[in-house]
Amino acid sequence: MALGLALVLASCGDGKSSGSGSGSGSKSEVIAIAADPLEYINPLNENGSPGIQVAMAMFAPLVTTDPETGKLQNVMADSVTPDKTSQTWTIKLKAGNTFQNGQPLTAKDYVDSWNMTAMGSNAWKNNGFFSKVEGYDALNPPTADGATPKPTAVKTLSGLKQIDDLTFSVKLKVPFSQFGLTLQYLGLAPLPEEVRKNPDAYKRKPIGNGPFKLAADWNAGDDIKLAKWDGYKGTAPQADSITYRFIPNADTAYNEFLAGNVDFVDVPSTKVKSFKTDAPDQWVTSISSGANYLVIPAWDPRFKNPKLRHAFSEAIDRKAFADLVGLSEPAKGLVAPDMAGYRDNACKYCDFDAAKAKQLLQEAGGFSGPLNINYNTSSATGQIFAEAIGNMLRQNLGLTVKYTGKQSSEIGELADSRKLDGLRFSGWGHDYPSIEDYLTPMFKSNGDANFAGYANPALDAVLAKGDAEPDPEKAIKLYQQAEDIALEDMPLIPLYTKSNAYLHSAKIEPRVSKFVGVSALWATFK
Repeated sequence: MALGLALVLASCGDGKSSGSGSGSGSKSEVIAIAADPLEYINPLNENGSPGIQVAMAMFAPLVTTDPETGKLQNVMADSVTPDKTSQTWTIKLKAGNTFQNGQPLTAKDYVDSWNMTAMGSNAWKNNGFFSKVEGYDALNPPTADGATPKPTAVKTLSGLKQIDDLTFSVKLKVPFSQFGLTLQYLGLAPLPEEVRKNPDAYKRKPIGNGPFKLAADWNAGDDIKLAKWDGYKGTAPQADSITYRFIPNADTAYNEFLAGNVDFVDVPSTKVKSFKTDAPDQWVTSISSGANYLVIPAWDPRFKNPKLRHAFSEAIDRKAFADLVGLSEPAKGLVAPDMAGYRDNACKYCDFDAAKAKQLLQEAGGFSGPLNINYNTSSATGQIFAEAIGNMLRQNLGLTVKYTGKQSSEIGELADSRKLDGLRFSGWGHDYPSIEDYLTPMFKSNGDANFAGYANPALDAVLAKGDAEPDPEKAIKLYQQAEDIALEDMPLIPLYTKSNAYLHSAKIEPRVSKFVGVSALWATFK
């Protein structure tokens, strides 16, 4: 699953139990991440949840959402000012901030880092974020689907200008009223000059500008050990040190918590019915600002007819599947339920109706050959969930279904190169609190998280209108029109929205905010 930073609404256990993964009385914590170990740390080239979690500790954003009020507040930025049209934005930095190598943090660091990310030939994962900036097209010429753009003579975004040491401006192709919100995304973090000169040399020794820095050499497969950086001038978490422990199997990570070896862990789907008794008073549950989908490959001509995609959707009993997943509800659209602009039952093809599904499949001309469903072998429930969906499609549509298990990274690589055969699962949680962040990344033609390889100029045009609308309510109406187009085309089939559950040791109380979620990084130590 590719997930951004999912915001949550939460309720807590009492936190009375004892036990700790990192030493009684010490302001240190071990955070388990149920994923393969990271290959590098570079927030400009990362949009998956594991990398973002680590980047949150090592890098500081321009702005953030206040966990108490939900309002936008400055971090590295001193001010963010749009012009009257919301097309040109001026960003002034606070004075006196530095990187962890002592280099002063300047406007040039942002301008040069953003230009590197926007350069298509670098193939950095957050490239698409800059698609709204004037000059992006010159850095990203038309390229065959799935291929990396070739280097261009143009090396910089024409809309990105340094004004002085602490000030730069961003001119967008068209007005975008949501741009100020987007600046809290860590994919915009700056890299210092020495890293920009040779990013590959710093893959495993990143130099950030946030509250924590590397505390020890980091090699492939190692835990990532961080120590509080005294040079950080912003509000810092209470922890003096943090260890991120990567455990590919979620059940193993859970058991490591129960054994007292880690302080914080996500509850895997296999434990949603037992975690409250496994760890009494050491749990947090949350309503996730995220959604989960079944991805249909737009590059495969067998799936071209939208009626076929509608048939697949109507053949899925979402209530039964959500019950299997646990702590979940059937999805009724493409955005999370707590987003402004969410509509109950936005999806016309998400009600289980086996008879209608069969009729739609017949009208689409049927499906050619066996249907392959890909699943993540690192997940204890990957094959279970794949077979549950497969059985519904087999029983309700008469399809022949097969299953292929692979590592999540391999599934992603095959999909990115348009070589993946069949369906896969995905999920998304927003990086900033706007309905737009569910639509642009996954459904815009060049979206960073366009899992299906989907493109529709009509949807792109409606998104552009929403971006240009300064009135928030009118903008939401336009974004809803874009969601309607995506639901009609259905490159992603909505499946469920899931409540999350976490376990925490008795020495910490995770921060809980209805605006910015549950965080072990910002835990209170007892």
